[in-house]
Amino acid sequence: MSVDMNSQGSDSNEDYDPNCEEEEDEEEDDDPGDIEDYYEGVANDVEQQGADSFDPEEYLFTCLTYRESESALNEQMASLAALIKVSHSVAKLLLVHVHWQVSEILERHKLNSAQLLVDARVQPLASKHVLAHSSHHCAVCMQFVRKENLLSLACQHHFCRSCWEQHCTVLVKDGVGVGISCMAQECLLRTPEDFVFPLLPNEELKDKYKRYLFRDYVEVCCSNMREQNPSCHWHRLYSSPLLYTAAPCLVSAC
Repeated sequence: MSVDMNSQGSDSNEDYDPNCEEEEDEEEDDDPGDIEDYYEGVANDVEQQGADSFDPEEYLFTCLTYRESESALNEQMASLAALIKVSHSVAKLLLVHVHWQVSEILERHKLNSAQLLVDARVQPLASKHVLAHSSHHCAVCMQFVRKENLLSLACQHHFCRSCWEQHCTVLVKDGVGVGISCMAQECLLRTPEDFVFPLLPNEELKDKYKRYLFRDYVEVCCSNMREQNPSCHWHRLYSSPLLYTAAPCLVSAC
């Protein structure tokens, strides 16, 4: 049985309209769907909104300068230091340890103030407390130095002033703030800022250390706010060389 291929091809060509698809595409393009309706009446809505209207696409924030932020943080530190009768530098380490939970510090201080200082790496464990240092020997440089040139934290690990200066200088140059600790092996005691500042050789390093400390304090404070309420935008922090844009979480909880 023979098939006329020409006639079959012509039949198929008669059924196909090349403009059909273009017309369908144009019809689809002409249909804006819901997008056009979304913006209808927006201008009127904006005009009708009052100054106190809530906009879910915006959130409030307060711009604080570096000095204003630092002042707010120092105010809390000074208040805590007065309440539990410790130095300002120790109060800062306690706040960092508990992620700025002042109420937790006060509660734990009432229960066991000594253990709180141990947990915050301010005081050593009683079992690891080193006896009074009788030798004038520095365990880092292996040199014998005068007694007045030996320095130590509460752990009583004595090192010469020169080694302490190098230790702190290198870490500050690497961007370390709160994380500076004792040089003794397996000793995790943190160095309070009033111990470190006199060991830094120039004002430039002191200024860097001060900024690194401030950075660490703010990061801990804001991380605490994120843990308490992850959806809250008040704790967001943006930094630039001259301006810190921060929320009032630095002063009170959101």
